[in-house]
Formats: sequence, structure tokens, C-alpha cells
Amino acid sequence: MNLKPIPIGVDRVPQYNNAFEKSIAEELNLNFLHEITRWVEPAPGRYIWEMIESLLPYEDTFLLHLKELKDRGYVIQITFMNVHMDHKHLPAYLEGKGFSDSYLLERWERYLEGFLNRYGDMIDFIELGNEVNIYFGQHPEEWPEYVEYVKLGSQVIRREKPRISIGVTFALTEGRLEQYWRDIQPYCDHLAVTYYTPCSIFEKSPTAEALDPNSEKHFAKRLDEAIRIAGEKKVLIQEIGCATHPILDSSPELQAKFIHMFFRWIREREDKLLAISWLSLMDWNYEETKRALEGQLDQRLLDHERFMRYLTSLGLMYEDGRKKPGYYAFKEEIIRYRLSR
Repeated sequence: MNLKPIPIGVDRVPQYNNAFEKSIAEELNLNFLHEITRWVEPAPGRYIWEMIESLLPYEDTFLLHLKELKDRGYVIQITFMNVHMDHKHLPAYLEGKGFSDSYLLERWERYLEGFLNRYGDMIDFIELGNEVNIYFGQHPEEWPEYVEYVKLGSQVIRREKPRISIGVTFALTEGRLEQYWRDIQPYCDHLAVTYYTPCSIFEKSPTAEALDPNSEKHFAKRLDEAIRIAGEKKVLIQEIGCATHPILDSSPELQAKFIHMFFRWIREREDKLLAISWLSLMDWNYEETKRALEGQLDQRLLDHERFMRYLTSLGLMYEDGRKKPGYYAFKEEIIRYRLSR
């Protein structure tokens, strides 16, 4: 079977007007961009893109970036962060309202119409929430309302921009995927997932377990489970990564090994996949990451060293720009994969 190569990217790379990241993207032969956005509406009908236009000479760099990448042949995924991991983020004037509140749904529809009219022609995939099973695992009573929220979002997208493929992103390591997917899949065109090693950051679970085919925690078993649950629909791997910090029983060498094994898995499953994005290009600064995530994640996570070392050692490059073995493994495997097609 001679399939078209799956689009492959590194999360949010290249950023707009970033010459360094653009050169890296060209060196790695990237052609997929995962970008994030939020429902930003400070007051009813007051949209962020209109506010930007009123502040000349400021430009809508989000729009310019999407246009530039589409001109270069990129496939683009946009994820709404209105539900993001263990938090939800709604416009301030809607705080306290449930996802199925009639006024909230009315405003959601108007916002999506405006967003799609401005950006929709550059977008291939839209996710209506990020790793939502983390939040709803803690707030199960809100799940039925969220299904209504996704249903309306799906109807609006299919009406306004039917070419866009619709999904919701789930964290594979959180479980309960099958029950959530059963409820929401009628309104989705694909299943989006995230997956990382090590298998756990809160208990002893070495990265090597994810690379062991005989282990129940083998990465391929987790990803194959997502494919099974998706059924006739395809899977989009929105984020995949392998942390390298030794406190996580990992290393740069294990990251490179994981990348080689993961690409072998891709070649065996590509008829079930839509796109893949690695997280991330460069290790994040520990203290800056902690400050940036305040108010977005539970403070207990931000104070948990293993969690923070996991977040800040996922890069293919060290914070100072040195390339890890995983960088060279990633480059080698993309070239091999594209040439095999």
C-alpha cells in the first residue's frame, strides 16, 4: 500500500518571524503545525482580532503566521484551550455558567462563526478542548454539559467550514478514554490524543518500561488502544514526547531509542493516523515554566519536582541549544520515512 506520508511536526514550530526555528523546521523537514488558541472575548461581541486591528500599527500575527505556513504547504491543527488539562478557561463574563447554558452556547456560536470566518481557510484540524479527560475526571458532573458544547461547536464548524476535521484531545495516560469517546464521537471526525513517557511521574515507573514490548506499559500498546477505540475514525497524535531528566529514570539516550521505535510503529500504522507532533523542540526553563503555568495548572503540580522536571526536559535540544541524541534520531527517522514513500 503506497500511502501519502503523514504530516509530522514539532509542537508550535516554527513560531512567527523566528528565523532560528524556521531553519530548524527546514532541517527537520517539518510540514505540520500544532497551535493553540482560546475563546478570548473580553465583552459580548468584542473579539480579540477586532481589538488587534484597532491598535494600528499592530498586526494579527496569528493570521499572518497561518497564511505563511499554508503557503509553504503546512498542515495546520488548532486546539482550543477552553478546557485544558485540569482547568477550564471561559471569557470572564461567562464565568460560573455551565457549558450547556443557553446564553453561553449562543455566545460560543457567535464566537466560532467569527473565528472561522477569519482563520478557517488556513485550518485543517480543530480540537474543541485539550486533554479534557483530566478535567472531567475531577468534575464528572459537567461532562454531559460539555458534550452539548462540543455538539454545537461541531455543528457550527461543519456548517461554516465543512473541510475542517473536528476532534477533542484526550490524554492517553489518564484513562477513561473509551467512555468519553462513546459520548462525543458522533460530533468528531477524528480522535486526538497525547502520550508521553515516562509512564508515570508520580510513582516509580522508569521510561524503559515504555520501550519494553513485554511490559503492559509499552507505548505501542497504549497507542494501539487509541486506534482500537477510534474505530472507523483516524487518530491524530497531537503531542508525543519523552522526557530525559534522570530524576524520571530516563536519559537522552532513552529518548533517542524511543524515537526510533516510535517511527517503526508509525510505518506499521500509518493508514490509521492523520498527523503527528512531537513536544518539544527545546527544554523549557524550569522557573519560567513554573511562573507561566500559574493559574493554568493546579499549584500542587507546579510544586511537584518530578512533574516539573518532566515538563522541562521533553525537548530534542537542551535549553542552551545543544542537540540531544533524540534530535538526530528524529531527523534521521523523518528522512527515512519520507524516502520510503
